[in-house]
Amino acid sequence: MEFTILALLVAGIVLIILSFFKQNRTQQIETQLENVSIQLMKELYQINKKIKVLEEEMMITDRREIK
Repeated sequence: MEFTILALLVAGIVLIILSFFKQNRTQQIETQLENVSIQLMKELYQINKKIKVLEEEMMITDRREIK
């Protein structure tokens, strides 16, 4: 009985120690998702800037044609 309790205690301690060295997959996935999200936001910002420039050029071209 004492051997079983001691073995379980040792196994528990070993597992706790191993859990500190195990890489956290959730943290890695969250970091990757955050990086993808930031990249997507940058690309959307660039596309919106290009669309505004194109719209302004179209407005200028339309004004020239009207005159």
